[in-house]
Amino acid sequence: MLFFRNFILKAKYNKEIFRSKFNISGSDRFSKIILKKIKKGFYLDCGCYHPFKYSLTKALYDSGWKGICLDISKDTIDLFRMYRPRDISLNVGLFTKTGKQTAYFEKKISQVTSLDKNFLKELGRKIKFKKTINTITLKDLRKEYGIKKIDFLKIDCENIDEKIIINSSYLELDAEYLSIEYLPKLKKDILKLTNNDFLKILKKSRVYKKLIKRYSLIDNHEYTFLFQKKFSHD
Repeated sequence: MLFFRNFILKAKYNKEIFRSKFNISGSDRFSKIILKKIKKGFYLDCGCYHPFKYSLTKALYDSGWKGICLDISKDTIDLFRMYRPRDISLNVGLFTKTGKQTAYFEKKISQVTSLDKNFLKELGRKIKFKKTINTITLKDLRKEYGIKKIDFLKIDCENIDEKIIINSSYLELDAEYLSIEYLPKLKKDILKLTNNDFLKILKKSRVYKKLIKRYSLIDNHEYTFLFQKKFSHD
């Protein structure tokens, strides 16, 4: 039964995978910056979404990196286990506490699946189904998997990134590079905002005020931001 399910999943995405090898190698803007400093390293991809489509870690994986990838979608994790065999792929959500939470889905694999029950509504989209999933904190994740050093930490947890970052210690957030999303709570059309607009919004946030003590902001693509650690922690 599992073999048949994986066969269907693989067949469904084969066309996209074939195309990706020739013209869309993932979202590699941040990866190009990171690879200039670290040729081969370890990433923790929280909210990994897809093994190659819009992935911030695909180019790193293709360069020999490996890591741990988390997502609340089981279908997402099934794809990672098929196409990213060097990674440890976990069907679990990063959250402010370890336990169980309700996840809200627009579809089985989606960029807007969230543990925030209001997120889809705020985007003008509908919740198609709910599911109880396991969650884990950064502290417990690092402890359980013996993670001492992270070269690239990506947090993309659809509207709960701020809560996770504010509730995590600097030691738990420690990484050479850190990528986060900061979605503006605005009524106006987000598509009209420029990179600089998103940057101004971030700089007014609690997240920025916390991170800037240990990190330098070095790039952003719309509401996704890349930070680099300023110095080694004791």
